Amino acid sequence: MKSGQITIALGRAERGEAGASEELWKLVYDDLKGIAARRCAALKPGDTLQATALVNEAWMRLQSDVPREWDGRAHFFGAAAVSMRNILVDQARKKQSLRRGGGVRPAELDIEIADLGQGGEDDPEQILALDEAMTVLATRFERPAQIMMLRYFAGQSVVEVAELLGITDRLVERESLFARTWLRDFIDRKAS
Repeated sequence: MKSGQITIALGRAERGEAGASEELWKLVYDDLKGIAARRCAALKPGDTLQATALVNEAWMRLQSDVPREWDGRAHFFGAAAVSMRNILVDQARKKQSLRRGGGVRPAELDIEIADLGQGGEDDPEQILALDEAMTVLATRFERPAQIMMLRYFAGQSVVEVAELLGITDRLVERESLFARTWLRDFIDRKAS
């Protein structure tokens, strides 16, 4: 099974065994490419960031975080999601700085928080507002934030998140609802 192979490869990479990083890359590339493709599909047509570039940049960032101890697949894919999130936020900041009035916050966030994981955001201000909200959520409510990272930025389903975190589907759904509600409230308060 591929998940078992990923876990073994993570352990080998953590120990610094020769060839382990390349083996891990081969095992996770398709999953990471799928995650990146879902994220890039939400961007405006003509945006320069492509799924392959996002995967490669995220991989390079993950590799530069040395030494890295992986606490299983959930930790690895969570870190990959954070890396992709950071890349998209960096790109949004760069775009925003090029626009006139770049510091203006939108009156209302167009991202439908209830549909996180489905994509749809393409406005740098929206990405930055969501990033700020996710950062605060993570400091206050770690597991709901981790669930949202896996669902939204990694594009994982409820079942996949439950498996990765070792919790029930129902708990993932309940904490996803809490996180979406909390994020919407935070963003609405910041916009007013």
